[in-house]
Formats: sequence, structure tokens, C-alpha cells
Amino acid sequence: MRVLITIPAFNEEKVIHENVLQVLEFCHKRLSEYEFKIVIADNNSHDETAKISKYLAQENDKIDYNYVPEQGKGQAVFQTWQKYIDKFDIFIFMDADLATDINSLPDLISNLNDGADIVIGSRYLLDSQVKRNFSRKIASIVYRKLFRIILNTQITDMPCGFKAVKKEITEKIVSKVKDHGWFFDTELLYLAENKGFKIKEVPVKWHEPRTKDNKSRVNLIKVSWLYLKEIIRLRLTKIN
Repeated sequence: MRVLITIPAFNEEKVIHENVLQVLEFCHKRLSEYEFKIVIADNNSHDETAKISKYLAQENDKIDYNYVPEQGKGQAVFQTWQKYIDKFDIFIFMDADLATDINSLPDLISNLNDGADIVIGSRYLLDSQVKRNFSRKIASIVYRKLFRIILNTQITDMPCGFKAVKKEITEKIVSKVKDHGWFFDTELLYLAENKGFKIKEVPVKWHEPRTKDNKSRVNLIKVSWLYLKEIIRLRLTKIN
């Protein structure tokens, strides 16, 4: 079984070295039975992310560097998956800040092996553990309400940046996703759910990892407005 782990990165010079090596060490210990590759998908960073990532790739044969000039997390994931589509069976992506505890990584793979088409981390299951600031907690509540009411979805946590899909999903669904920004994986799940693919959620530990000198670059008001527009677009979209 061949596993590709994509880490989209935009201006992550403060964390990319330590976090990628942490993922690498974990994979050697816990995923040793798989043929795995970690790809840093550099989303046109303007800091030292490229330099650090290229060094990591040169020093470790399990790490690759892929430069994606078009802005957007979805672009970074989509183009990387397409580049490696013929070489792997399972495609995973996780956020570079490792907000989601990587100890749940084997759960993603094992559930795919047990029959799921997509496996996602959820911060809202009974066994999930979450630490986040007040503003993000409120935004999260609003997102969930919008998803449930407008999209009529059964998925509890569509935006969580910790997902795994089978190769079939990359071939049949990923290419149909219109949004290649922050909404990429939410649209992917919506399309897959409506096409009848089996989606499994697993509980995760999640914490707000950004410190004062490395705050998240996500503007909650802007992203919330974009999410609302994209949710409405999806609701009006005819699923083919």
C-alpha cells in the first residue's frame, strides 16, 4: 500500500522544518508497513519556506518538495495529488501547523482499508478533544450550522485540515471541485457525499498552535463571508 502525505505550506518558515521532521519520524515508527512519501506543497511562499523545504527534501528520500505557484490551499493539494496520482493508492493532506494530533494518522489509513472512500478528522465527535480561542469557537459553531442547514450534510466537521482519500476519489471527484482555496476540501466532501461515496469521521485531538509571533493568517470575517458564498453556490449546484 502506497501512501502520499501532502503538507500545503504558505509562509511557514517558523514551523515547517520541525513539523515535517516530526511527521517523518512518526511515519517511520507507525507507518513502517507502508510505502510512504511526504510532499511539502509550497504555495508560492515569500519567506524561507522554499529554502528549508528543499533542504529537507535533499536530506531525506521520504520527503519531496513541490512548488505550486497558484495561490490557494486547494491548489497546493490538488496539483500535488495530480502530480503523484499514478504512484500512490492513498492520498492524505494535513495542515502544516499540525493543529491536529498526528497520532490519529493511522486511523485515517485503517478506515480506508476497512472500506471507507474518504476518512476525515472531526473535532466534534464524542471522543474528540479541542482547545481553541473564543473567536474561532464561535466561527466554528456558525460554520457547522450553515453546513447542516444549507447543505443538508451529515458530516460534523467539513473544514478540519486532516483528510485521507482513496485514489478513486482523486480521479472521480477532486477534478470536479471548483474552489481551490480554503473551501476546497469542504466542496470535495459535499460532492463525494452526494455521489454516495462512504465517508468516515474519526475523533481527533486539536489545538490552536499559533503563537503571538506566528498567528494564523486567516481573516475570520473574510473567510466566513467566502464560506457563505461558496455554501450557497454548492447548494445551487447540480451534482453530475
